[in-house]
Amino acid sequence: MVQEKGFLISYLKYGENDAVLHIYTHNEGYKSYFLKGIYSKRNKKKALLQFLFEIQFTTNPKASGLPLISDLQAYGHLPEWNIKTNALQFFIADVLSNILRNEAQNESIYSKISGFMDQLKEENISAHVHFLVTLTEDLGIKPLLNDSIYLNPEKGVYEPFSSHHCFDDSTSGLWKSILEEGYSVKLTNAERRKLLESILVYYSIHIPEFKNPASLEVLQQIWA
Repeated sequence: MVQEKGFLISYLKYGENDAVLHIYTHNEGYKSYFLKGIYSKRNKKKALLQFLFEIQFTTNPKASGLPLISDLQAYGHLPEWNIKTNALQFFIADVLSNILRNEAQNESIYSKISGFMDQLKEENISAHVHFLVTLTEDLGIKPLLNDSIYLNPEKGVYEPFSSHHCFDDSTSGLWKSILEEGYSVKLTNAERRKLLESILVYYSIHIPEFKNPASLEVLQQIWA
């Protein structure tokens, strides 16, 4: 038996009471597991099925098929319900489900997810865009910084002239600031919207088969 911890990226109900969990684990990266009885009426651990919630569990890696989870526990405190920050949480889980499926163990990615969740606890409503910009470094698609003004999303480098309407001088400057200063960069509502649009463009260019997450519409409605 092996003890593991990880962030719940997504899950799917299987049959009446069981579920398949997709977790970005601390030791092995993205993994899928089978969990029995989580939807049974007497099982109070359904509350643990929250996107990006950090859980700890025991598995038997020698079993055939998907590893079976036993002894599922919370690794930290269950987050308090907040419709706006939960929308950000769901959105980032949706994005990570798209881009981490083939990602092996990576301490930096794990740490960044943890840092994002910490920011949500502080109700940082810009945390999702900060996170996605800084994550480009771990995904190997971080823009190359220099003294030029405009980020060319195709080349991933700054240039002295604009090459894409989503990357004007303001938005390109915000990318550079966040890559250098992280979560300390403050954003207005308009800047946050424009930055998110540019991030989705950048990811679609540099990550094969990347699609805008279905949760984007919900996020836009809540934060309209």
